[in-house]
Amino acid sequence: MKPTIESILQNQLNNIQAEVIMTAYTENEPGWFEQKTEPDFFRFCYTEKGEARLNIQNESYNLQPDTLYFLPAGTQQSFGTVGNEIFGRYWCHFRLALSDFQVIDTLQLPPFVYVKDRQMMKDLFTKMNEYQHCHSITRELRLKSVLLELLAYYLDESHVQRQTLHQPSLEVKWNEVLAYIEENLHQNIQINELAKFAFLHPNYFITSFKSIMGCSPIQYVTNRRIAIAKQLLMETELPVAVVAKQVGMQNHYLSRLFKRYTGITPLQYRRIGKSSGGNPKNLTTRKNEEKNK
Repeated sequence: MKPTIESILQNQLNNIQAEVIMTAYTENEPGWFEQKTEPDFFRFCYTEKGEARLNIQNESYNLQPDTLYFLPAGTQQSFGTVGNEIFGRYWCHFRLALSDFQVIDTLQLPPFVYVKDRQMMKDLFTKMNEYQHCHSITRELRLKSVLLELLAYYLDESHVQRQTLHQPSLEVKWNEVLAYIEENLHQNIQINELAKFAFLHPNYFITSFKSIMGCSPIQYVTNRRIAIAKQLLMETELPVAVVAKQVGMQNHYLSRLFKRYTGITPLQYRRIGKSSGGNPKNLTTRKNEEKNK
């Protein structure tokens, strides 16, 4: 996958809005069958024991232990047990915003992935089940956090980063737009110039860019400049003024913007990062130790 397309996908995934509707563990006796349905929600189904048959969009699959199934909304589905064993599975029903629905659809995800760590998967569903029955004001946040972790696991195991996105809006020259930004971060980047690459009017370009990247073109450029500045601070000994120049900013502006984004100055970032070996975990540990002194 080209880095530019990967950037688009990453921004889209970062802005996913998901809502858990219901989650549970269910066991069904031999002979159980669920007639064809076409739910307007998504499903995760993790088989814990036994076996069942899944028919989805005229394709048939065996739901066996240690497989996690992803069933898209709006697809025709039916289930039925196979053999004489009890069929036990964890499941979760959830909804996505329409724009996220479209993002997931473009990924062309496989119907299932094999789960290598059975205990980890059971723990995720168990946590969701527990959060579903709690009455804390953080209930929905906790449910969403586990669902997103489950979705991230599925995407990683599906190797979506190796897929090619097929989305009509990407037919516009977004590769060229993002490549131009990367190559010109050291200069003053104009919206009119970016719009030309996409063959769009500047006003429509801003709207289209935000719908795809989840932020405005100006915000994206700023985010990339801060990201490159972080990289240069960690990987080189360049003075902050030189780093600022390479990302198209004056020294004082980079320092002010960097502190607003990270809470520390560029020099503090370099000093703390290098003293922790560039490992965020070490950085967290160091901060905690300083608090406890």
